[in-house]
Amino acid sequence: MSAVLHIVLVASAVLFLLVVLRLVSQGKLLLKYSLLWLVLGVVALIIALFPSVAGSLSHTLGFGLTSNFVFFVVLALLGVICMALTVIVSWQARDIRSLVQQMALLKKELQEERHNGQRPDGRESTEDTE
Repeated sequence: MSAVLHIVLVASAVLFLLVVLRLVSQGKLLLKYSLLWLVLGVVALIIALFPSVAGSLSHTLGFGLTSNFVFFVVLALLGVICMALTVIVSWQARDIRSLVQQMALLKKELQEERHNGQRPDGRESTEDTE
């Protein structure tokens, strides 16, 4: 690997980690959702700093080329991230449905109380006829 490519890969991995950390510090990305991206960035940094690790792992696991191993690792990590995000979206959809149902029940209850002449706090409405 050439020195220029090595520097570009390390700089890219560090920049990626800094962007993720900045998004977390600005509150644009929750820490619990950033953990997978941080893992991806750390793996990229390790591979960029120590390319021989990727080479020895790829040969140990039977990959013909190191690049095939790197593509496999990246695809596996992105698959894990997609699955985690799908689980999060599913939880949020369930929570949103529950909140909408609760809101509809509260709205109906409020309308019934207004129709019956009661205030929202449960007391009778007193209208002055002066």
